[in-house]
Amino acid sequence: MDLNAVWDNTKAQFAEAYQDLVGFGIAAVEAILVVIVAMMVARPLRRRARGSLARTSLGANVGALAAHAVSIGVYVLAATFVLGLFGADWTALLAVLSVSTVAISLAFQDVLKNFVAGVYVLLERPFSIGDRIRVRDFEGEVEGIDIRTTVLRNPRGERVLVPNGIVFSEILVNRSSYRLRQTTLTVEGIRTPLPDVEPAIRRTLAGLDSSAGRPPEVVVQKASDEGATVQVVVWHADGTEVEPGIMTRLREEFPEATITTAAA
Repeated sequence: MDLNAVWDNTKAQFAEAYQDLVGFGIAAVEAILVVIVAMMVARPLRRRARGSLARTSLGANVGALAAHAVSIGVYVLAATFVLGLFGADWTALLAVLSVSTVAISLAFQDVLKNFVAGVYVLLERPFSIGDRIRVRDFEGEVEGIDIRTTVLRNPRGERVLVPNGIVFSEILVNRSSYRLRQTTLTVEGIRTPLPDVEPAIRRTLAGLDSSAGRPPEVVVQKASDEGATVQVVVWHADGTEVEPGIMTRLREEFPEATITTAAA
């Protein structure tokens, strides 16, 4: 056995392994830098795309969709660079991706369903950021429309995340669609004769500055010897404050009654 030949062969293998290790280390550092740069670039680009389109006639929904598309595009580009740094074989990679796509689709059916539903919601625009909506038992003001969930702020100030699959497939009520809101009041203990209650309420609320153009709705819920209980619904333009005026007028007309209110 030629020991010199064995030694030379061993040194060559170590040198080759060392070069491979150094090359891998350099590629790993470059990959980390690419990911960091992608994260630094994606966030401001996403914010700028959302802000720019939100100020146009396209609205906040398209801005949100564009923002998500920008983020995905940046990360896909970064992933391409990273794979190139490690010398990826694109033919083999495409074959692996094809098999992986099927497996991922089966494993993440709900996530993909919510993703597709989120895209449809952003494109069809059944509601916009700032609208007040109700879906199933959840109601609140829309704070954001993400790819997977729609973010609501309910009347109690809680943050509610509703999967876009539910938003897309369930019956949805948009209370802000016509830029109207309603204030519902319950008046209990009215001593006025029942036939005179509704005309008295309509007369009392006549000329109320609500700019909604709809007369108040008056529904008698209960009548007894202790007085009548009436529900009054007043429609008004979104953003206008009519509750104090309504309460003042009804208290002047029915000083003996108890009045409670809830905005919707």
